[in-house]
Amino acid sequence: MKTFMLLLSGCILMTACKNEQAPAPATGAIDCSVAKITTAYVFGVVQANCTDRKCHPGGNSPVIADFSTTDKLKGYISTQRAIFLLRVTSPQADMPQSQLFPALSRGMRDSIACWVGHGMPDQ
Repeated sequence: MKTFMLLLSGCILMTACKNEQAPAPATGAIDCSVAKITTAYVFGVVQANCTDRKCHPGGNSPVIADFSTTDKLKGYISTQRAIFLLRVTSPQADMPQSQLFPALSRGMRDSIACWVGHGMPDQ
């Protein structure tokens, strides 16, 4: 029985280690001096966590922040940078607000902060 359990554990570990979509570790900050975060990456995160959840879709959005296009996302950040960084990327970040949705991971928050800090580059 011990041999079977060891074999089973080994198979599970080997399978788990081959997952190419594994999330980044939750510990350790992103090194902004070398990180290459693009608008496409950040917009994908925003679409999945803010727009698709009907919180900031534009049109009849419940709040002013309209993240339905990259231009609108960048425009909002340009005019409301301090608020955006506080609510989305800071240690006190409270977005997304709903308790139904998980908070953004530290890696995602750090990546977004790097992108904003680098001037929101497209490439």
